[in-house]
This record gives sequence, C-alpha cells and structure tokens, in this order.
Amino acid sequence: MSIAVNDARDAGQALAQWVAALSLAGIPADARRVARDCIADGIGVMLAGTRSAVAQAVARLPQHAGACGVAGDTAHVDAASAALRNGAACHAWDFDDTSYAGIVHGTAVVLPAVLAVAQEVGATGAQFLEAFVAGVEVEYALGLALTDSLYERGHWTTTTLGVIGAAAGVAKLRKLSAAQIADAISLAANMPLGLRAIHGSTGKPYLCGMAAKLGIEAVDAVAAGVDVQPNIFGRRRGFADTLNGGVLKLDAIDALGKRFSLVDPGIAYKLHPLCSATQAAIDATGMLMEEHGFTAADVASVQCDGTGLVAACLPYTAPVMPNQAQFSMSFAIGCKLLHGDVGRQHLSAAALADPALVQLMQRIRLQADANLVPAAEAEACPEASRVEICLHDGRIVVKTVLAALGMPQNPAGDVRLLQKFIDCTAPLLAEDAARALWETIHQVDQLQDVHGLLGQPALQET
Repeated sequence: MSIAVNDARDAGQALAQWVAALSLAGIPADARRVARDCIADGIGVMLAGTRSAVAQAVARLPQHAGACGVAGDTAHVDAASAALRNGAACHAWDFDDTSYAGIVHGTAVVLPAVLAVAQEVGATGAQFLEAFVAGVEVEYALGLALTDSLYERGHWTTTTLGVIGAAAGVAKLRKLSAAQIADAISLAANMPLGLRAIHGSTGKPYLCGMAAKLGIEAVDAVAAGVDVQPNIFGRRRGFADTLNGGVLKLDAIDALGKRFSLVDPGIAYKLHPLCSATQAAIDATGMLMEEHGFTAADVASVQCDGTGLVAACLPYTAPVMPNQAQFSMSFAIGCKLLHGDVGRQHLSAAALADPALVQLMQRIRLQADANLVPAAEAEACPEASRVEICLHDGRIVVKTVLAALGMPQNPAGDVRLLQKFIDCTAPLLAEDAARALWETIHQVDQLQDVHGLLGQPALQET
C-alpha cells in the first residue's frame, strides 16, 4: 500500500544525524562480521572484474594522479577516478552481493567510494569499516523506506540509491558535521541515475562506478560550500514525490541503529556471475542432474517457473552477448546443463555461439508463478524458482528452490566464500597471497591504514 509523504519530517536530517553519531562500538558484532564479509567478497569480485572489457574501457577515461589505489593496476589516482574504476570493476561480472532492502547491490557502490576516500585521508581500518557500514545502512534504509516501488518503476536502485549511500559513507570519513552530512545526502539524492533498461549492457557496471564517483563529488561540493533545500526526500517535487509516487515509509528511517539491514534481511552472496534472479534455478537444475543422473543430451525441454521478480529481471531468451546472458534464464539453465557449472569462463561471445548451447536454450522457457512461494515465506524468498525438466525417455523431474545457496537463510559458509575469493583473484594473486589478503580484510578494523586491501602496496613517497 502506498504511504503518503509526510512533509513534517526530514528523512535526510534523520539519516545524517544517525551517520554523524555512529561509532564502530555502536555497530553490533554480527553486523560488523557481515560487513567484513561484504568487503572481502566485494574486493574479490572487483579484482576479477579488472580484466573485463568494461573495466578496461573505463581505465581509458580521463583521470588524475593521486593517493588512491586501483584494483589490478599499479596506478594511483584521485579518489573520484579510483571510485569510478573500482566501482565498474566490482560490478563487471554481476558477481557482487545483493540486498533485498530496496533490491540493491549495496557493496558495489559504497565500497569503491569509501575505500578511495579512506586512502586519500589516511583513515584507519576501523574508520573505513565504520564508514562502509554507515553508507550501506543508509542505502538499505532508503530502500526500505521507498519500498520495491522505486525498482518496479524502472529505476536501477543500485545506483539511484547507491550514490546516496556512497555520499553518506564518504561524509563520515571526511568528518563533516551532521548538517553538512544532511546536505551531502540531499545533494546526492539530486543525482539519481540508473534505469533498469540498461541491464544487459556494459553501461550497467559503468553506472555503478559513476554512482560511487558522484557520491564523493556530492560530499566535496558540500564541503566547498554548496547547500541544499531541506527535506529533499519528502517535500513537494522532491525525491519521493517525483520518482516514487509519494511513497516514503519513514518508519524505516526511524529503525536505523535499532535494526541493521546487514543482518536483517541480510546479504545474499552470489556463487555464479549472473543476475541474482537466476541463482535458485541454477541450484535446482544442478540438484536434478545429481539426483537423476542425466545430461544435457537427455533433455527434451525445460519449464522454469519463477517469482514475479525473477521473470521481470530476465528479459533475454536468446542472448548473443555476455551481458545479455547475465540476464537470461535460458542461458543460466542451459549452461548448467551443458557444462555442469556457470562461471565467468562461460560468459563469452564464443561460448554463446556454441550450437549445442543455442539449441538447448531454445528448449527452455521461463514464466512467472504468483503462487510459487507460500505467503509466509514470500518476503524472504523473492527470487525462488521451480525447474521442471522433460527427458527424452519420458521422465519428468521437478525441483523447487526457494532460496539459492548464498541467500541469508541458506548461507554459503566461510569455506565456499573463501573459495570464491580465491577463484576471483586467481589471475592476479597466488593462492597463498589470496588467503592472506582474505585474512587481512577480515581483520580490517585492526589496520592502521587500508592501502593494502587491494593486494598491492601503498603509493611510495618520492
């Protein structure tokens, strides 16, 4: 149900006051633990993304020398350029974490922004972790306040809200006053970017980097003296009124500090580099293959029933480009059937042109099923799938997965996440070095500086 905007309360001021007052000691241990996992997973997929076409394209854009490291590169650049490049790399493979508080990739925007500025200002690991939590929790609180309506209207909330989360985290690191933080958050809210129509192109990860960069620039503008009208979220012709039909549930803002979205609803970690809407179906397909002992050659047809969110997120039935394949259930299930896995190595034009895969994808159908998930579990299982496979021998096998491995209620576990990190960093780091970096990231709050978090040394003074 739509909740009318309440002009008497200023959401930006409330967010800013919480950010200004936040201390690491005030963040519960379980939220700090999840934050460290998010940072580790984010850096892993960021390093994997450095060799992607989009990361290499973004590296050719104008940038300035500075104190901030760039993943997979020896260059040190200014904070805004580092955030842009690392943000694009972090989302290049669509392998980064997801939160269903607004349906966002929180880490992919906030992490590049706060990591760059933490290096620039010489922040400790504790200050960096504190700023990261501030940024993602602001983003998630806004996601809950605006409800899924913003995403359903066509905004890519990862960037639309991510720029605001990035600004909140950066403002914390730059030690702005509560009033300045409010202005930075409100100014960032005037920079909404990202439409879901961009999905299936390299513009999507580029916008992730741009959101991180703009979050920094909003803070810098406020620090330089730019101010903003109050109540930008709730006022007439403000954020909620203009972009979200007036929907703004202020109780979600009030819950900041009482509830940490890092823990509730929690974070989903992907085990395959595709849209999160594909993950449950991939799991279901793998379970059926293991239980019934068939291969792709035995498959006559596949029917996948997904939630409404699943069906809405996956428009490509016959993808010909890797970025399209990341939003294709036909590819996800077909690749799993044909190769027994869905990995970065399968996201290439050559792999998509394989006649065996092309023919298999033609026999896979996706449809929405509003009754797939029991009502009591619907909120916790937004991307459930049921896979029904008809085999040439007449057998019909069916499997429903409500929550993919990696979802908050079906944790992947430390061993699996570490292995993902090792696999992602393999082109750049030996396994021993990857394990050591993983351990360093998980002790981030004990570090005196954060320059080594990308697996490279700090800029040497000359």
